[in-house]
Amino acid sequence: MPLPATIFTPSFLRFEGEELKILLNKLRDPLTVHLYFILVSQADFNSGEQITNYKRLIELCTPPPPEKGKRMPPPTIDQVRRAVQWLVDAKLVARNTERNETQGMLRLYVRSRAKTRTEKRRPSALEHRVKPRGVNKKS
Repeated sequence: MPLPATIFTPSFLRFEGEELKILLNKLRDPLTVHLYFILVSQADFNSGEQITNYKRLIELCTPPPPEKGKRMPPPTIDQVRRAVQWLVDAKLVARNTERNETQGMLRLYVRSRAKTRTEKRRPSALEHRVKPRGVNKKS
């Protein structure tokens, strides 16, 4: 009798319950979930930083061409911008808008996926949410 297939996901692609609740229960948008998965898999594991632009995000979210038939259309820039804004509003992604505009690039931050030496359980996915560099704390 053959054994069932087992998928061992890399540790950087394991999501916390809070992340999945926000993505799947609150946001409920396929493009937003797809975009978040792309950002997590492409971001720097130690800092959680992703330097990109909207054109590259559209390219990554475009479905591959099928063997037969028409290719599904890629998302528009407005759809991608809206998805990024929803992720920022949900505090899954952070960005510094002023710094992005001055540098002419899109710099996004997700939670760091680097393993710690002590393997302590993090208290909550939302307590250590990302903070972009260069943003002052509110006093």
